[in-house]
Amino acid sequence: MTDLADATRHLLCQRIHRFVLVLERFRRNPNRREAYHILSAIELLREGRYDAGMEAVRAAEHVAPIPDGLALLPGLHDDMTVGELRKALREVVRPASGGLPAEPVAEVGK
Repeated sequence: MTDLADATRHLLCQRIHRFVLVLERFRRNPNRREAYHILSAIELLREGRYDAGMEAVRAAEHVAPIPDGLALLPGLHDDMTVGELRKALREVVRPASGGLPAEPVAEVGK
């Protein structure tokens, strides 16, 4: 990976992490739209599509609508909790098979 890709990946991890921290600070779970877009950002992070992931985080921050074709379909985003979002991010940032210590995702932002 190039330095630019590493920096962009790190920035995307931070943005997702900060979004989850804000939800935790206000002691609330994400709504359907926020959960959909943050889950999309996490999946795009996993795929290495960092610019698209940044757009997904922006969509979550602005509570953008879920795309028309998916709005009526049930999905993971329907009853998502902050803990589940944190776990999904942790699985991408620190995979179990990676041999990294199981530290909190908060370390991503440091």
